Amino acid sequence: MKVLFSVLMANYNNARYIDGAIESVYKQTYTHWEIIILDDASTDEFEQVITKYKEDDRIKLYRNEKNMGCSFTKRKLAEKASGSILAYLDPDDTITPDALQLMVQAHTENPKASIVNSAQYICDENLKILRVGEHTKPLPPKTPYLLLSDGSIHAFATFKKISYDKTIGLEPVREKDRAIDQELYYLLEEEGEVYYINKPLYYYRIHSGSISNWGNEIAANIEHYNIIEESCIRRIKRLKIERGQEYKYWIKKYRTRYYKVRILNSFRKKNWITFISSLFIFSFTGGIGNIISYVKKLPSEGISLIRNSLFGSYKAIK
Repeated sequence: MKVLFSVLMANYNNARYIDGAIESVYKQTYTHWEIIILDDASTDEFEQVITKYKEDDRIKLYRNEKNMGCSFTKRKLAEKASGSILAYLDPDDTITPDALQLMVQAHTENPKASIVNSAQYICDENLKILRVGEHTKPLPPKTPYLLLSDGSIHAFATFKKISYDKTIGLEPVREKDRAIDQELYYLLEEEGEVYYINKPLYYYRIHSGSISNWGNEIAANIEHYNIIEESCIRRIKRLKIERGQEYKYWIKKYRTRYYKVRILNSFRKKNWITFISSLFIFSFTGGIGNIISYVKKLPSEGISLIRNSLFGSYKAIK
C-alpha cells in the first residue's frame, strides 16, 4: 500500500503565486498525495484562482473565518492531514517533480527519522534560480539542530505524522509567525533523527511579500530567539525527568545555549538588565570558553564580528 503524502499550504493573499505551487504537485512522479489548503481570510483573488481545483477530491480546501496568522493556520493544517508524511509548501514556492518520490523513499529507508529535508534553490520573484541555498546541509555528528539554529534544516522539510503527534504541536500565536517553521524543526528533532538529501528539491522565492525578509529580518530573529529559549527550557526539563545517558552533559549544553541566545535576544530587545545578568550567568554555565574565543577574534575581525554576532542572521527565512 502506497504512503499518502500530505502537502500543506497556509495561504494568505498569495493568489498570484498559488497556482504555480499547486501545479508543481500535479507534476510529481509520486502520485499518491493530497493537498490541504487553509486560507487565512485572504482579501485578494484567491477564490477565482482556486475554483478550477474544487472538483479534484485530492485537494481539500478550508478557510479561517478571520485572519488568524501563520502559526495558527499551520497548526490546523497538521491536524487536518491524513497522510503518513507531511510537508509545508508555501503557496509562493514550488517543488521539483521528483521531490515527493525522493522524500517518501528517504522516510521509508530511515524509519527513525522524524524529519527529512533537502537542499533548496533560492529564486527571485519570478522564480528564476539565483543560487543553491548555502545554509541547508547535514547536521554534524551528535550535534542537535537546536545547538546550531543556523538554517541547516529548511525547506524542503518533510516529517512523519506519527512524530509530530508526539509533540505538543505548533503554538498558534502570532508572535511566532515569522519563525514558526524553526519551532517545528526543534519539536520534531526531539522525537527522532534528521536525515538530509543533498539535492535541491524546493524553489524558494524571495519577494517583497515575505513575512521575514525585506526589512522583517530583525523581528524574525527576535521571534526565532524566543523559540530557541523555550526549546532549551523544554529539553532541559525533559532530560531531568528521563535521566537518560549523558543527561547531565546535555543539560549543560542546552543551558549554555539558552544563556548565549538570551544575551543576543535581550540586546536586540534593548532589555539591558536581562542582557547583563545573562552575560554574567553565561560565563558560569559553560560559556567562558566562548567568551575567551570571542575576545581573541576581536583584534582581527573588529566591528564586523560584533555586527554579525548581534545583528546578523542566515538569509532566506520566510
